[in-house]
Amino acid sequence: MSTQIERDAIASVLRTGFSEIHDKSLIEHSTEELFLAGLKDIRLLDTSMRLTVEPDNLGLVLGEVQIAEVPRPGVDDLPGWIEATTQLFDTMRRTSFIAQHADRESLYQIMFDGALGLIDPYSRYSASRNARINRAARNGFIGIGIEFDMVPGGALVSAVTKDGPASAAGLQPGDLIAAADGKSLLGMTRDGAGRLIAGPPDSVLKLSVYHPGEPRAIFFSVRRTLIVPSTVEAEVLNGVAFIKVKSFNVRTSTEVSQAIAAANDPSGEPLAGVVLDLRGDPGGLLDQAVDLSDLFLDGGTIATLTGRHPGAKQFYAAKPGDIIDGKPLVILVDGKSASSAEIAAAALADNGRALIVGTNTLGKGSVQTLIRLPNDAEMALTWAEVVAPGGYRMHGLGLLPTICTSDYTGPLATIMQHVFRHETPWRAMPVAWRTEDRSAESLAKLRRMCPAQPRPEEYVDQALALQVASDKALYAQAASSNIASSR
Repeated sequence: MSTQIERDAIASVLRTGFSEIHDKSLIEHSTEELFLAGLKDIRLLDTSMRLTVEPDNLGLVLGEVQIAEVPRPGVDDLPGWIEATTQLFDTMRRTSFIAQHADRESLYQIMFDGALGLIDPYSRYSASRNARINRAARNGFIGIGIEFDMVPGGALVSAVTKDGPASAAGLQPGDLIAAADGKSLLGMTRDGAGRLIAGPPDSVLKLSVYHPGEPRAIFFSVRRTLIVPSTVEAEVLNGVAFIKVKSFNVRTSTEVSQAIAAANDPSGEPLAGVVLDLRGDPGGLLDQAVDLSDLFLDGGTIATLTGRHPGAKQFYAAKPGDIIDGKPLVILVDGKSASSAEIAAAALADNGRALIVGTNTLGKGSVQTLIRLPNDAEMALTWAEVVAPGGYRMHGLGLLPTICTSDYTGPLATIMQHVFRHETPWRAMPVAWRTEDRSAESLAKLRRMCPAQPRPEEYVDQALALQVASDKALYAQAASSNIASSR
């Protein structure tokens, strides 16, 4: 049976989580609907039991025997639903050998998965460990900037963060870390080694390291600091800055700005244009999509958010100043480009600032607010939909490319011919894309115009984007033709 301390802890998490879902979710549900959606799967703690829902009570049945009965709370009686849930959980753990080993986290996962499932597929609950991993990916983490795998001799460095403290100290992929702060890593688990290597910011970590082929250990002192994973890779190809954006975290727009500054080196050839590769990009932080878009816009709307909660209603506009002074900008997308990647691509395309090459995108035009819970877990709760500058709601629809490459596997020369033929000018049909008919049939019909497909490494898409970005006349021609590949 739960102690009072445990009951209070459960109540605190459920109260915070369910009140936030009730108040902020894009789709409104009563407290009763949310709790019943969670409780319907409480049998997962012991599949020999089932929940019964009667007009006046809730019960647990084992076989044909009712083992618990609690009063059914009112429709929006949050304290009552928390008390009923806790009592049912207590009964299961007291009477079931299987359920007695269930912890609070098991209850939270079941309850929030059920409730959030009423909202949409993108609302989710992350337990504390996964939540910490998610926060580290978004906001960074304290460390020395390495990735490693455990091998018999210790921690084998597999990657070193560029410009991080480990890189500055001289660590390289392939190095073997035998000890950290005097403690051997021999036979240690990855989590155990990670805890030794992690530590407070600005603290010094002493490492014993073997370089490949070296018989003796080298000793390093590395100062821990905030490490933000890089999401951007960049190179200059035939005078075009080709910038791959893998996701959107707190430094993405800064990294893109730095990549363009490096490509604009005054000592080199003038930059002809930029290609942003957002293929396979699952998205991330909304403010970074806004900031990235603003790098290339002199003005105009970036995105409008609509939602039930007042805080979800937001408007983003660009400030003056185009980082590449109007040079050609081409964006690569595919069927896996989602969320912030779609928002940025739509903002630049709908303002006439970029051409889009690829296929229809995923169509995740919703925004999640992140809610930290008292158990250090978090919820990503969908609370807003995105309206693109072109006036269409992106959710379920996605972004229609300027140049569609769906199913195209032919040579570059063939698809280039379509650029000059002015074929399939679908951006001349904005009324269709701004449809008010949000039925599955209507959206599917529009998406079939350029079917969404994963094309993360498709050479012809990249070659076409580079070709168009490198030639102002060709860029202007493509912008006026709005073409599709022959399929």
